[in-house]
Amino acid sequence: MGCRNLGNNQFWMYRKDRRIMGLLYVFDVDGLSPGSNVILVWIDHKSDRQFFDYNTKTQQLIHRRSGLCVDRHVTSRDVIIERCDEYRSQQRWTFQYTYSDRPL
Repeated sequence: MGCRNLGNNQFWMYRKDRRIMGLLYVFDVDGLSPGSNVILVWIDHKSDRQFFDYNTKTQQLIHRRSGLCVDRHVTSRDVIIERCDEYRSQQRWTFQYTYSDRPL
């Protein structure tokens, strides 16, 4: 997943274990309710908050435990989780390649 092709700090991989990983960190959330922040942490193999499903049709990342979608807040531009709305452009994420280097 990239944001305007800005470089490695915007390179994210959707792994086959359903985690989203950058160079060192994975996505996690600091809460399970709408508006909770997506945060970057080390992989915690005991945590159930680091897993996301990807809907290829709607291009949404759905936090597995909360059922909420990864969203970019319009004003603050923070990455949060919100109620899923397939028409909301701030909830669309694209991945160029999967772990097997094949297009999704």
